[in-house]
Amino acid sequence: MIHNLICFLGVDHKVGTTMISQSTAELISFHYPNLKILFIATNERESTEYIREAPISIDAMKFHIDNKMIVGADFLKTCTHKGDFYMMSGISNELEARYYYPDTVRYFLEEIAPEFDIILADCGSELDSGVAIGALSTSEDIFLVSTQQESAIKRFEKNKALMDELGIKIETCIINKYYEHDPYGLNYLVNRLKIEKENIWKVASSEYYRQAEIYYKTLLEYKNEVYIQDISQVANDILHNKGFPLINRQRKSRWKNFI
Repeated sequence: MIHNLICFLGVDHKVGTTMISQSTAELISFHYPNLKILFIATNERESTEYIREAPISIDAMKFHIDNKMIVGADFLKTCTHKGDFYMMSGISNELEARYYYPDTVRYFLEEIAPEFDIILADCGSELDSGVAIGALSTSEDIFLVSTQQESAIKRFEKNKALMDELGIKIETCIINKYYEHDPYGLNYLVNRLKIEKENIWKVASSEYYRQAEIYYKTLLEYKNEVYIQDISQVANDILHNKGFPLINRQRKSRWKNFI
């Protein structure tokens, strides 16, 4: 298992997995610029909806991955970065996704992991993706990302047996676009998801999702303190588990984009 790899798995498309995982990576790097952070898309899409200049794609490394020629120090030189915040997008040519196999992706992540303090992986929502399974099967920490929609929760329930079969252990969940007065409240979600209440994080709904996609930016840039505080809780859960200092949630974040 890769101790510093954290995976984000959506229960369905459009639950906000990319937004949540990228926001968390950016916030950690913003507060701790000396930590080497990698944000990588390990799914069958580029997942660059919220990045102004698309980073180098995993496609560029495929020959080296397939032939087990990955060298961590060389990866740092290849990977797009600003300071110690590194990014790699997912598969550019989606038709080639079927040629990425779990074993080779695991090898790739194991080789580059020692170069970073924390790796955050956007694993999308498809359980038949070789690149996603490669990441999920070697991560100690998986955040399930859901919403309060019945369709999303039902899909999780349908796929739970397959997750168990694949060895994907879900203990923590992020309820994105959370609305306090929704009929699917926290206690109801605990019963449906079978996840302990203290392991469910809420991220408030935001009216700026469409603008964020249009202007290639995360919701952090809209200076919504509720959203920033919610993402801080997710980030602090990761930092605590990995032995790093927590982000001070009492201090308002003066967010300035750096990617």
